[in-house]
Amino acid sequence: MSANDGNPEIRFLTFNTWGLKYVSKFRKQRLRAIAEKLGGQSTALPIHGLSEKHSGSSEYDVVALQEIWCKSDWDYIEQKCQHRYPYRRLYYSGILAGPGLAILSKIPIESTFLYRFPINGRPSAFFRGDWYVGKSVAVTLLRPVTKNGYPLAILNSHMHAPYAASGDAAYYCHRSCQAWDLSKLANLYKLAGYAVVIVGDLNSKPGTLPHKFLTRETGFMDSWEQLHGEQDLSQIARMDPLQQIEYGGTTCDSILNTWRSMREPGEACRLDYALIDASRLQTVFASLKFTERIPEIGSFSDHFAYNCTLRLRDREPGLVTEEETDRGMISERLQNYDEMLSVLENYEKVAKWQRAWRGTHFWLTVVCIVVVHVAITFTANRAGWSSVFWVFFLTVITVTGLIDGLISFLFGRSELRALEEVSREVKDAKLHGYRLLDNKI
Repeated sequence: MSANDGNPEIRFLTFNTWGLKYVSKFRKQRLRAIAEKLGGQSTALPIHGLSEKHSGSSEYDVVALQEIWCKSDWDYIEQKCQHRYPYRRLYYSGILAGPGLAILSKIPIESTFLYRFPINGRPSAFFRGDWYVGKSVAVTLLRPVTKNGYPLAILNSHMHAPYAASGDAAYYCHRSCQAWDLSKLANLYKLAGYAVVIVGDLNSKPGTLPHKFLTRETGFMDSWEQLHGEQDLSQIARMDPLQQIEYGGTTCDSILNTWRSMREPGEACRLDYALIDASRLQTVFASLKFTERIPEIGSFSDHFAYNCTLRLRDREPGLVTEEETDRGMISERLQNYDEMLSVLENYEKVAKWQRAWRGTHFWLTVVCIVVVHVAITFTANRAGWSSVFWVFFLTVITVTGLIDGLISFLFGRSELRALEEVSREVKDAKLHGYRLLDNKI
């Protein structure tokens, strides 16, 4: 941590480590290499032609990690980093596994809190895992670094992944709902007097509805854009891979990443962020880190890490109220609300259809069980071997029908209620926006 004219500067790092057990390639070796580099030891080789600011030093004040899903990996990180980061926390709450979120800090931690997203995929998509890990926001409150400075609130999150560019598998509605909840949390901590930083793999490109909620709804700035200005994504897609990193901050799907080298150059994008309250924080430096390659293995992760240095502004008396927001900002929010309501309406049809066909499957299974019991009494007298077939068939339909029934009656109902809750929150915000506009006429 450094100071400039009395204002402290804090170095942040956010990194999706790709730590899925049994799935991620060379997980153990890569996570150990990440731990060693964070601890100050590394034999990784830089990418030729990439400027030194995107590699080199690996010392930060706050490190937010995602996809730490193996306790043994976290234990090794703690072992290697305890001399640099005396304050550490792994977040545990989840369904089958924790959310994979962790933080390392040189600044004392005052308190922590985990908020699990109520809308987060479906249990039937077990092969994707988002629902089972319980995607969340890990809130870490840090002690003020100066006597009269703002305390820091770090909101570390890893939002639902997209598994297609469009359609149901894109999970666009889920990420939009998660961004809505995250923006509400950020606003609460901002009103409580914290300098808030939203970090993590948000799985949303700049300009999408989730990104808009996390910036326009909160008044936050994308720290990369605070330095480089709003960027033309189509122009970045046409750059060569080195320029995409230098000027586009592309943390994901870069062909310079050995785990994504089969992608098209234009697919490189920025999904990892530090979104900041610009009234209390100012970005003075930003770059990608962990771009080097581990000998005989490859890149540290399927993402590059994002690093920024933030300068804490002087504490100012009073708060800017929403009534002071200009008409243009209010109108933009209203457009975002309309888009969100449309997204919710479209996904609600999918959710109702999912619930209906799974419920139908359950009741058809009940009927089938009755029919099979009757059929067995007739076929067993004619061919005794047929009983084995019927028992096997009955077991399969009973298990699958019961699972679909539970998903329909329990998860289906709760998901629809959660969607309705978000819809009503958006409508409330929309009505308030119109009232603000009326007051400004």
